[in-house]
Amino acid sequence: MVDRPKATSTAGTFRRAAIACQSCRLRKVKCDAQSVPSDEGCGPCQRAGQECLLDPLSDGRRSVSRKFVDKLQQRIETLEALNQGTADRHASGLNGDAIVPLADVAVQLQDPNTSPRTITTTEPPRSSDNADPVPSTRLHSSRQTPPAPTLRDGTFPEKPRDPSPCFYGATSHPHVVSPSEDSHVTFFDEFDMMVGIDLDPNSQHLRHHVLQSFFKYQTLWVDIVNKESFLTHQVNGTNSRWYSKFLENTMLACGTRLSTSKSVRALGFKFYEWAKDEALSAMSEPTPANLQGFLLLSEYEVTQGNDRPGWMFCGVACRMLSDLGLHELVGTTASAKEAVQENNLAYALLSACVVYEGVWTLYLGRPSSIPSSVMSIASSRCREGRKSDSAWLNAWVGLCVPMAEVSHVLNDQSIADSDRSTSLRKLTKKIEEWYESLPPELAYNENGLTNMDMAGYGLHTQYCKVQILLRRAFSRSSNTRKRRHSQITNDTGPATLSEESTVIGYDYALRIARLIVTYREAFGMEKIPSIMLDNAVVAATAMIRHLDKPDSLGETKQQTIWLRQLVKTMESVQPHFPVVGRMLDSLRQICGNGPLCNMFHFVHRQSTDALIHEEMVPNQHLNLSGSSNALDGFLALGSDLDSAWDGFDMTIAQDIFPAGGLHDSVLDLVPSEALISSLS
Repeated sequence: MVDRPKATSTAGTFRRAAIACQSCRLRKVKCDAQSVPSDEGCGPCQRAGQECLLDPLSDGRRSVSRKFVDKLQQRIETLEALNQGTADRHASGLNGDAIVPLADVAVQLQDPNTSPRTITTTEPPRSSDNADPVPSTRLHSSRQTPPAPTLRDGTFPEKPRDPSPCFYGATSHPHVVSPSEDSHVTFFDEFDMMVGIDLDPNSQHLRHHVLQSFFKYQTLWVDIVNKESFLTHQVNGTNSRWYSKFLENTMLACGTRLSTSKSVRALGFKFYEWAKDEALSAMSEPTPANLQGFLLLSEYEVTQGNDRPGWMFCGVACRMLSDLGLHELVGTTASAKEAVQENNLAYALLSACVVYEGVWTLYLGRPSSIPSSVMSIASSRCREGRKSDSAWLNAWVGLCVPMAEVSHVLNDQSIADSDRSTSLRKLTKKIEEWYESLPPELAYNENGLTNMDMAGYGLHTQYCKVQILLRRAFSRSSNTRKRRHSQITNDTGPATLSEESTVIGYDYALRIARLIVTYREAFGMEKIPSIMLDNAVVAATAMIRHLDKPDSLGETKQQTIWLRQLVKTMESVQPHFPVVGRMLDSLRQICGNGPLCNMFHFVHRQSTDALIHEEMVPNQHLNLSGSSNALDGFLALGSDLDSAWDGFDMTIAQDIFPAGGLHDSVLDLVPSEALISSLS
């Protein structure tokens, strides 16, 4: 034992009262090792006959706090290295002819209903804590910007001195205006690099395993690469019509993202670099294989937070589609077996381009590069319903064709409000007809979600997202309708329409949350497709705006649990899809200082603010006075049960924690959803 001076009642240096021996800390009993030092140990250990171990350098903090301190220390060292590099570049710039001044940053984080926005990305945009951010122009951000990403060799990428502005339409979410420079910050974790496992990216067994993972992953959204054709042409190892090194490296980069191994995921950047090295030659030699590669590369870039290159690569693929004449091949009738197979593969590629382009145009709020004539060819083939065509692929085409029109109407500011409203109502009817015509095996069943095919979850969440955008547009058009004062006095029609559209949009957001959380619990977090990411953040935004209203306080205790679980799902997939970090940060900014902000204490753990906030959470006083209402109130605020477990009194009534987890009554779930009744 280490002798410690006895505590005195006189004023002196402040001492932490939480210092205790290891045994008392584990048993959570009061320890007197500090106040009554003894060579035989503290009183509780003497009575229990256990060895008393006391750390003389202990400061009374939890062990996990030291991990956060180490994490912050490493970030400080990274910032210091960045500042040193900036100083060196600045010193070298003084010898030049002129110094380029920083450009003003025009940032517009606003509701997707508002007009398009043009963003310059010289500095990371930061929004205020208000629920509805407003445009702002500033030279320097009031908040400290995160450190710049580092490459494997420890160098820092150079920023362009005169960046071009970015355009984002009305259907884009606020998180897409964030710069893409921080997308790889979480990709190379210092702790992962210290493991010392150096996997060989050329290992045939590893590459085969990753490719098999990719083929399983692509079935969750749209089958871009035909497995049989790819493996047949891969045997020769030379570029051909349906195989190329560019395509293979892109598939490997996409396949590594879903791995539960951090070392395998780290290889994704290597495959990505190899694919980009082949991109120029792939563009100069158009083939269906290279078209597939550009589609996959666009999806990979977007999930890494690189919206601009992702958008460009998708455009290259769509241009390559008409360059190869695949859109004309789809409409032809063939009798030979090889010709029929070629025709089917061409339709699959055409459909993939329609789906990807439709999703990206809605995601970024930009016009489509696929002409309506090509859309009509895909739509006609979809209506034929050939047995050789995938039912899920036809369902996606059936949704994305009118969805492209919805994106055009919502984002084109030259359309008059009256014409816009009329067009949107026609498109809403068309989408509803598509939804009602889905075969039973593809339809949405509220009472049997787990019976749905895994590919159906992404399709139905995308449908719900379109409905949310439509209802939001209807709500906005009813609010902005110009009327005389005499019409407003005794007329509540537009307000009723606006409220009804808002409620319907919230119901679709709640359905997205149910779909994604059910998918996570049934099939696993590592199998969540990227199409669900944007749908999740749109749903979470709609739920936050609805639950933040004063008249929605009665719903908060029950419905916030779905929002909390949706956010928790997004956090769990962030290591696989770095763009989720920006999504979560934008949601936290939308919450501001409202009652829902507490659920975001675990959001984006890579950020310094999140780590500091997480340290503060366990110190909050919890009023759990033995009633289930207190637990409901705690869950309603979105707090994490794991982080607050130490604050619970062991004398709390057992009925608060029934055997097997939270009771169904706490969550207010229907019996058919018993699979996810134990939300944790």
